[in-house]
Amino acid sequence: MQKIHPNHPARYTRLMTALVTMLILAGILTGLDLPKLGSTPAAASALTTRSISDVTLQPNIYLPILHKKNVYHQAFGVEASSSFYPGNFLTNYAIGMHTNYVRLNERISWRELQPNENDPIDWEQLVNFETELRTLRAANIIPIIIVDDYPYWATIYQTNCSALLPERYDDFAIFTQALVSRYSTPEFNVHIWELGNEPDVDPRIFSLTDNFYGCWGDWDDIFYNGRAYGNMLKVVTPLIRAADPHAQVLIGGLLLASPNTIDDHVGQPEDFLRGILEAGAAPYFDVVSYHSYVAHTSLREDRDIFSNSVWDAWGGMLRGKANFLRSIMADYGVDKPLFLTETSQLCSWCQYDLTLLPELYDFQANLPPRSFPRAIANGITGFIWYTLDGPGWYYGGLLDENQVPKPVYYAYQTLSEMVGHAGFIGPASYGDGIEAYTFHSGAARIDIIFSIQDITYPILISKLNYLAAYDRFGNLITPTSVGSDYQLNIQYEPIYLVRTR
Repeated sequence: MQKIHPNHPARYTRLMTALVTMLILAGILTGLDLPKLGSTPAAASALTTRSISDVTLQPNIYLPILHKKNVYHQAFGVEASSSFYPGNFLTNYAIGMHTNYVRLNERISWRELQPNENDPIDWEQLVNFETELRTLRAANIIPIIIVDDYPYWATIYQTNCSALLPERYDDFAIFTQALVSRYSTPEFNVHIWELGNEPDVDPRIFSLTDNFYGCWGDWDDIFYNGRAYGNMLKVVTPLIRAADPHAQVLIGGLLLASPNTIDDHVGQPEDFLRGILEAGAAPYFDVVSYHSYVAHTSLREDRDIFSNSVWDAWGGMLRGKANFLRSIMADYGVDKPLFLTETSQLCSWCQYDLTLLPELYDFQANLPPRSFPRAIANGITGFIWYTLDGPGWYYGGLLDENQVPKPVYYAYQTLSEMVGHAGFIGPASYGDGIEAYTFHSGAARIDIIFSIQDITYPILISKLNYLAAYDRFGNLITPTSVGSDYQLNIQYEPIYLVRTR
């Protein structure tokens, strides 16, 4: 596989704004030269375009509106292992790709802040965390804060990975309320709280010293201890909302490995959410977050929907998990938003064969423009890439081991620039074998188009409606003129088609 060296994409909105201005000044134009994004005018490809004078694009608005009624508008986000500080590389990369959400994990450890039962909260340990929050606040980036890592005096197992003792729910509620009271102020602007990370994991399956998981799971319980987690929510959430009426409470991102676990020795972790609802905890959370990863193979196939996994029958990894979670909620008459708080494309064996990395990096760059519109079309309200900094878990980061942007970084950046500020319309039809989704920005329409499998399909677009087309990195595509139409070849790699109504 040829290694890709994408040009740094220029700003789509800047280009289109210039186009609109020219159209307003000159009316309907033909023969307008549109430069390749990221190139100089000298490198421009000549296109013949027709448009209308009322084509307008909304200004750059990358900060989504967070409504109390659980509506997240085009939530592009990243998680990061390193810290965000003014002017550092991670902050600059987050701003450069127009991230509007950042998920902050492993920042708050209740165990470290209150190692002994009667200790006051040691706020001095959170000085760096508070600097991060101020940095994100200045950049208009919304933080999602994960709270877990419980002290031994409050847990069932005296380990780093354990659920809380029921008699300690009140203590956790008081601790969490103190966090919310402190960080919901305008100085920090934190209103989204995720309680745990992958709580549907039994600590006995993994190392008891591992604090990366929420560890509420219990394979001996019919609902995998989801009822206990739900009972915790019933105690903690009221105090969160008392401290901040605008707070949003997320169920800790569910690992959800399978819709039907067949190993009798590990119970049924897929029933964790059902247990939460059995506990009557539906009024005590706002959003269900979950995780979905695809594995890399050398085959040019859609690993999201043809992964040969247990999720294929449900619609694929991303959509299948969403469908499964909604089916559980429907059984209880519950309808809560879904938030994809971790996703990426991983390569476990790349650590043994680094020559596979260029191929992985090429394939990864297809995932944001393929998966994000699928998520939006399926009512998934947020999309968080794990991670921003590299190399990430099994090379899934947006940056490499030298903290240099990979092709997927530029693909994610282009996605944000193209549709991050646009309104979603819905799926579009371009024929069999093609998947497409339409967004609107003023009078312009932006279609993300790609072939489902590794097959090329030619499509025709009327010259009267055609404005421009861009590849996954924001580079201008020159179409073929066919009479009164333009022909574009739709391949596995997504393209962006900008057109009039």
